[in-house]
Amino acid sequence: MSLSSLRVLFFLALALLTACAQYDSERGVEVNWDPATMDSFEVGTTTRAQVMAKLGPPSQLVSLGDETVLYYLNEASRGQGLILLVYNRFDITARYDRAVFIFDENDMLADYSARVTSTDED
Repeated sequence: MSLSSLRVLFFLALALLTACAQYDSERGVEVNWDPATMDSFEVGTTTRAQVMAKLGPPSQLVSLGDETVLYYLNEASRGQGLILLVYNRFDITARYDRAVFIFDENDMLADYSARVTSTDED
């Protein structure tokens, strides 16, 4: 086998050792706290049962003395990578959508906040 044939085989073997990768992961609760749903909640009027009826079970339930916090979280990660013999590169973007509801000792909504990443930010 000639030297030029060996070089071709060598570079062909290197090319076969490269790969591309894609990454897609989603964890947490379903994001259903859109602006219309959030506008339907009223501090001092909405109960914990009403929030849970609309949004389902939370990711976490936290007890803070007389107050209770319902924490809803959805994490989505997407990315891509290049795998070479000597050099590897991965770009992964994580998005965290969340909603937090604070209830007083009577299970009435005391405060709330939510964040949903827009598709422009993805």
